[in-house]
Amino acid sequence: MKQHAGWTLVFGMSLAFTAQAQDVRTPTEKEAATAVAEMLPDYADYLDGVKLGTCIPAVAASQPGQVACTAAIRLGAAANETQLDFVPRGQAWDAMPSSSQDKLPFPDPKLH
Repeated sequence: MKQHAGWTLVFGMSLAFTAQAQDVRTPTEKEAATAVAEMLPDYADYLDGVKLGTCIPAVAASQPGQVACTAAIRLGAAANETQLDFVPRGQAWDAMPSSSQDKLPFPDPKLH
């Protein structure tokens, strides 16, 4: 009986994590690229895209809906992996440096 209760607890925790993960709204890669281009206007002409990896609710979020994501930013032939926070702004997103680095994988296997 105790083993069954333990499995129920583990299964219940797993469902809670799944529900939390599904509640995280994230930008599309096109929206993320637009936000990064606005954040780095001097490099906007060289930006070839942004690939998002792991996304979580931002640590110490300063705005509602703020998420932290690993991202591979492609500038010409170079690709750099970093962590960024994204904040919804109407139908668009703003990007900013993240404070969630300790909670995001680095390097992120989803980006490779």
